[in-house]
Amino acid sequence: MTTEPSADLAYLKRMALAGRGRAAPALVLMAVFGFVYGVTFLLNHLLMVIGWDRVEASGWWPVLRFSFLAGHLIFLAAALWTGWRYLQPDRPRVSRAAGAVWSGAFVAFVVTTVAIILFSRNEPPTDEVFAVYFHGPILLVLWGMAWWATAFLTERRWLLLVAAGSFGFALAIAWVGMANPLMVLMGASLLLLAFLPAVILLREGRA
Repeated sequence: MTTEPSADLAYLKRMALAGRGRAAPALVLMAVFGFVYGVTFLLNHLLMVIGWDRVEASGWWPVLRFSFLAGHLIFLAAALWTGWRYLQPDRPRVSRAAGAVWSGAFVAFVVTTVAIILFSRNEPPTDEVFAVYFHGPILLVLWGMAWWATAFLTERRWLLLVAAGSFGFALAIAWVGMANPLMVLMGASLLLLAFLPAVILLREGRA
């Protein structure tokens, strides 16, 4: 009579730890991705406003070019570290439901990307570029769906704000199209919807 309630309590504890346990290593990759490329988009917009000719004439272009390369290398190092951590026996565990949500969103984005490429394969280059610019809103919609599900799975309702922000940025980026605010919106979305949530979740996991 006593073993069954104890087993139920142990099961509930495992479920709670799976949803609210220490942060998965992918959060570090998410934080690095959001920061590096968010800053890159904002810096590119600033360079466009200043003017590429003035930047090259100022002598700062080699430094900026090196900073862009360094950003790619930092992200690559974070990706390799994340892959290495996932291969370790003591890797942080996440719930199967959360894993299914994020892996499903990733697969959906890959399939959608391939579908867009196939759809625009016979278009001239001047028209094909318009299909490429729709990747951003699609990614943000899938990103918002994943955060929406994660908010309920982990009982972190503040993640609903991240999901709502993803949907809002998707509409805003679709609205501006190829206009100048595009890079600002992309940079802000990466910092607010990838870097910031990842840092908060990492801090929660260490608390």
